[in-house]
Amino acid sequence: MVLKLENKKYTREEIEALVEREAEERAQALFMQRKGRKGEFPVPREQWGITKELPIELQHQSDVLYIASKLLNKDPRHFKLWDPFYKDVVKTEFGKAMDTATSGEGAEWIPTDFSPELLRSVKLQLKVAMLHRWIKMPTNPFKLPFSSGGAHVYLAGESTSDTATKFTASTPASSNLELDAVKLAGRILYSGELEEDSVIATGEFTRAELITALAEAIEDCCINGDDSTTHQDTDVTDADDWRKGWKGYRKLTAAGAKVDLSTFSITTLRSIRTAMVKYGVNPATLAWIAGVKVYNKMLGISEVLTVDKYGMMATLLQGELAKLDGIPVIVSEKIRENLNASGVYDGVTETKTVLPLVNRNRFIIGERRTPTVKILRELYAESDQVGVVVTQRLDFIPLDDTSSEYTSGLGYNIA
Repeated sequence: MVLKLENKKYTREEIEALVEREAEERAQALFMQRKGRKGEFPVPREQWGITKELPIELQHQSDVLYIASKLLNKDPRHFKLWDPFYKDVVKTEFGKAMDTATSGEGAEWIPTDFSPELLRSVKLQLKVAMLHRWIKMPTNPFKLPFSSGGAHVYLAGESTSDTATKFTASTPASSNLELDAVKLAGRILYSGELEEDSVIATGEFTRAELITALAEAIEDCCINGDDSTTHQDTDVTDADDWRKGWKGYRKLTAAGAKVDLSTFSITTLRSIRTAMVKYGVNPATLAWIAGVKVYNKMLGISEVLTVDKYGMMATLLQGELAKLDGIPVIVSEKIRENLNASGVYDGVTETKTVLPLVNRNRFIIGERRTPTVKILRELYAESDQVGVVVTQRLDFIPLDDTSSEYTSGLGYNIA
């Protein structure tokens, strides 16, 4: 910030007042630029700025202020929540380090988008999706160069002349994997008769709902997704159902890697791993994805170790509650427990469930857009409502041809 001062002497109080006024005007101008009946507010990592320096609980409060300011088209500093928020900010070590003489009553702390803590909160709710590697998609679609076959070495004799036989060459097979992001979107409607107190209260609710909605949709699709014309489950028929975003484990697992678990024992469980051939060798790269019913059945097997028996000295995955043969057991409520004996929903037999075993290194998630929020006013003006819409663009793919490469296994027909 640069202030043009006339050639005259100013007292300290006058200088502080000038700085404060300048900061106030600039912050207000920035805020007014963002006002509108319809706006889009992305959350790019490079724009988090100093917000990421705040403790998590203050980032949380910043998100609530941001939601409230957009719903009411109001400067965050005019809310009752602002004073306690700002006082807590300046108590932090980072806040103390800021020049209070040029702070403009907290202009630099005005929430202009969501905090990085909100994005971390989304991923903290993900258990299954966080088993795999995430990459940023610079374009959509994005082709990812991939080597599908390794180089080979051969025996070679000693070279004794200038015309010695060349070493045998090999050319690794290569291919392009294509990530094609789909958009996940959720919407919450509020009455147009919003007041500050109610907005602050519902801001916390909105934040939690947005986080949960995104996380649950991603989790569900990684397990139960199927983007075929006709979904594998007969109750997934709507064109905008999130489970049509991409193919998940149940759809991708080849018939040769599926095992009937009507007899549930350590022997039949291990047969899933055997069916995966080379992709089931290393327990460090594998994960069981169990529903509540299967997890409780697993607890009856002596080879299953619960977290309380090994967790004190172990690095745990998100959602990990046990290990079987050294393989983490991740418990997800998105495992369907109303399937038929074949492992799909048909609306007739609804008493069976499944147990996927996946190689974590053989699947990838591409993220084209981080969570983005839109505030819609004009669209719902006739019903005197305000809409809050959250979107995210991403894709989930296997790194191999799963019709012949058994990178996931599936136990089915589990009562």
